Amino acid sequence: MSAPPGSGRSGEPTDPAAAGAGADDDAGLQRATERALADLLTAHGWHDPVVAITGAASVGAQRSTLLIDIESEDEIIPAVAQLSSGIIAAVPATVESAVIELARTSGVPAPLVLAATDALAGTGQPAQVVSREPGLSIPRHVLRAVAELGTGAELAGECGAALAHLHAVDAAAAPAGLDRLDAGDLFGDYCDGLAATLDDLPLPHPAIRLGVEWLRRNPPSRPQRQTIVHADFRTGNLLVDDGRLSAVVDWELAHVGDPMEDLAYLCLRTWRFGNDELPVGGFGPLDALRWAYEAGNGTWREDAFRWWMAARTAWWACGLAAQAAAFTAGLTDSIVLAASGRRVPELEYDLLNLIDPSNEPGGP
Repeated sequence: MSAPPGSGRSGEPTDPAAAGAGADDDAGLQRATERALADLLTAHGWHDPVVAITGAASVGAQRSTLLIDIESEDEIIPAVAQLSSGIIAAVPATVESAVIELARTSGVPAPLVLAATDALAGTGQPAQVVSREPGLSIPRHVLRAVAELGTGAELAGECGAALAHLHAVDAAAAPAGLDRLDAGDLFGDYCDGLAATLDDLPLPHPAIRLGVEWLRRNPPSRPQRQTIVHADFRTGNLLVDDGRLSAVVDWELAHVGDPMEDLAYLCLRTWRFGNDELPVGGFGPLDALRWAYEAGNGTWREDAFRWWMAARTAWWACGLAAQAAAFTAGLTDSIVLAASGRRVPELEYDLLNLIDPSNEPGGP
């Protein structure tokens, strides 16, 4: 039952003076953030910009995404500011921005980077400002719109084409600060990372341990070459406008690795949001994704697709457990991170299904 008006979360009366002070603090923080973003834009060549925060697109585990208006030279430009939490490891904002620009110029639909810094003045947070592209990102809104418009196969194909463009970029062109998996032991290196994360968790996760051991014993074929990998290419990080792909956002996990990682991650059951019969993001068929990827000169490796389905399921299970651990350790008060732990068993269930030899290829 919700608390009555004028009360705190527990239902106890709220001190009006304390409530007013909290509101003043929030307003002061917003003004400080607006000034810091304006200074960042000025440092990137904007002329006397004035920034107004008009809303929040999302407050996720990794970062806050703010809708802003930039007033400069008698023009108001809608944009998006992203401020990272710093709780979870990610590539520096300046490196992420360089990857976005590289992808954009290579044919991947992505926002235009307007400014970026690894330490925003006053907060020290990594931050970037990008153009505001049209479209929906909230998964339930995306899936509902795509289903109503009947564009699921087309959207899956556009995802395949976008990934083909990204994976065609020579890895040598990647920014110097971008992480790279060990070219000599690509899959072993990835398993080592999973094992290290498990070692750091405060509670044991034997199902994930079993999955990592299976991954070590069943490496797939190697890619012809490593490529830039978005690494978070999934429903929720795709802007969808009128049922079609408008932009790919949130590149903070990008690295150099196996291109099949991106294709598999998009198809994890966790990103289908209940639409298990549509393996591509809960909106489209797998053959549409694969056809478009191969039509764009991408190389599809079925054994690697299945391996990365299991590997990224194990990775996300580790990630959710780590997010919950950050909350219980007092490193953050984010309710998003606190709620992450309840989803770990779902991922463990998926992982066990994926490595079960009695199941059909492709898993759940």
